[in-house]
Parts: sequence; C-alpha cells; structure tokens
Amino acid sequence: MATLLITGAAGRIGTALRPRLLAAGHDLVLLDDRTPDPPVGDRERYVAGRVDDRTVLEAALPNVDTVVHLAGIPTEDTWDALVATNLTGTKEVLEAAAANDVHRVLLASSIHAVGRVPEHDAPSSVPGDRVPRPDTYYGVTKAAMELLGSLFADRFDMSVVSARIGAFGERPTSRRALLMWTSPDDLARLVAATVALTQPGHHVVWAVSRNTGSPADLTAGEAIDFRPVDDALHALDADERDALPEEDMRFLGGGMADLPLGRRTN
Repeated sequence: MATLLITGAAGRIGTALRPRLLAAGHDLVLLDDRTPDPPVGDRERYVAGRVDDRTVLEAALPNVDTVVHLAGIPTEDTWDALVATNLTGTKEVLEAAAANDVHRVLLASSIHAVGRVPEHDAPSSVPGDRVPRPDTYYGVTKAAMELLGSLFADRFDMSVVSARIGAFGERPTSRRALLMWTSPDDLARLVAATVALTQPGHHVVWAVSRNTGSPADLTAGEAIDFRPVDDALHALDADERDALPEEDMRFLGGGMADLPLGRRTN
C-alpha cells in the first residue's frame, strides 16, 4: 500500500476520500490550512499550511509515494486569486513532488475545463481527454493545470493523471448530476488506479461514475484501468429522482457557463 499526500484534505472531497483510502490500506498525509474534521487518526499525519508554501510541502512529502492534489479554489473567483491558488499552487506541488522523487500525482481538474461543450453536440461521446473548452476563468485554470501535468510528466518522467471531476457528492443532487455524478467510491477507485501506474505519462480522464445516459466517454480512464462502477440512476429511487431540481442542461458545465467572469461566487 502507498503513502498518499492529500492537499486540501479538509475540503469536501478530501474529507470524503479519507475513510475510503484508509480502508484500502493507505497511509495519509493531510495538508491543509484548516484542521481536518474528523480529527486525524491512526495512519494519518496532519501538516498545517498552504500549497504555495514550499517549506510546508517539503515537510509533507517525506516517504510519500503519490500526491492527490485537491487544494484550490473550487468555483469562479477573481483572476488573480484563481491564478495564485489553482495555477501557482499546482506548479509548487509538482515542483516539490519532482524534487522529492514522488513520481505519481493525481490533479483535481474539473468538468469546467470543458464546461462550454454543448451537450447536444455530442450526447454520448465526449472523451475524457477532449481538447479544453472552458466555461469560466476557473475552467481556464483547470485546463492550464492539465498542461502543467503534461509538462511535468514529460520533463521528469512522472505519471500524472488530470481528473476531470463532475458533480461530486455522496448522492446526485440535480438532474444534471444524474449524468455527470462523481461518487466518492469511484473517485477513490481513480486514486487506486493512479497509485498502480508504473509508466511515466500524462492522462486526462473523466473522473465521473458510470452513469446511465452520460455524455462522458470513459475510454481514456479505462486505458489506465480506471473502471467506475456506480450509476447515479441507481443511487436514488424514482421519487427522489423526480424531486431533483432542474438545472441548465445546454452545456456540460451547467449554469457555470453563464456566470459573470472573474466574479467571486458564494
């Protein structure tokens, strides 16, 4: 089993992954400027700080095999804030990983790197590694994060997975999520696939579940043995599905596609 560094470990995704990765036998290093909740337990180590602080990264990386980079601003914000956190922060993580001979990294990209792709253009065939078509400045930073992953994979013989995460949550919460849901269990399966990589290279994949009717083509992920099994259609009963709120379905990114650019959202 591996020792994993999770950046942004106190966030929503990191919190959901922790028990699943521990159950799989991994040891965890949790990096965040907020104290994780639930409290740090056995086979976990907490490092307080931010990913743009190289001293913090150096303290976190000893004995780490794989980095799961989740830290970042998760929605639209000002350009300067997004670049500082999502891009410079990712650059610092990749530089520190390469310097410490950590050769496997999973980067939390986003559906919003291709959020402006019209759903009706390719209703069942949007590949995981489709050329970016971002919907926001946030989406631009996620697309650029993927380019950083490609650069470091090529320059330092690293195995980097850029994971285009969809509507993450324990259960689908909207009609769009029925198509683009990312279950915590399936995201943990993608972490496992990343840990198992032995050949250098960069892989851009859909980090979404095997949802009935989804436009996501999972072939790129299957090439690295990522095989999601959950289906949003079966995560809810019929009454729960009928009660889901409507959401903008014109673009893969949903309502984010029309947000004012560079404006912080709540």
